[in-house]
Amino acid sequence: MKNYLRFLFLFIFLVLIDQIFKFYFSAISICNKNIAWSIPIASGVFYFLWLIIFFILIYNFLKRKNYFEKISLVLILSGAFSNIIDRLLRGCVIDFIDLKFWPVFNLADIYITIGIALLIFNLIKNKHREATPKF
Repeated sequence: MKNYLRFLFLFIFLVLIDQIFKFYFSAISICNKNIAWSIPIASGVFYFLWLIIFFILIYNFLKRKNYFEKISLVLILSGAFSNIIDRLLRGCVIDFIDLKFWPVFNLADIYITIGIALLIFNLIKNKHREATPKF
């Protein structure tokens, strides 16, 4: 239970940090009504898919024993939840980081990207470990 509280605090902290940054940089932000990389999607389809994916992520979080995988899932869940707060309150996701050579994004997008990258890294590491002969 104690570990779950740590994950919950991390989740809340990450969401708050993203929301604070979005508020602070609201003057230079972009209101993105689309999904990742500005791909358009119908609202009903988006919310339906979001709910399914969000509950699948929570289920996976609860089933996982690996601490590293749980951290990865908390990052993904935090980013997804913070972006859905934007959609529900503002009708769009607030993006404010503009590198000029990539679509504009926010901290929640970074959380999601890092979380997915960590999950992939862990999957590759575990597959490599399983494939390595033990002497």
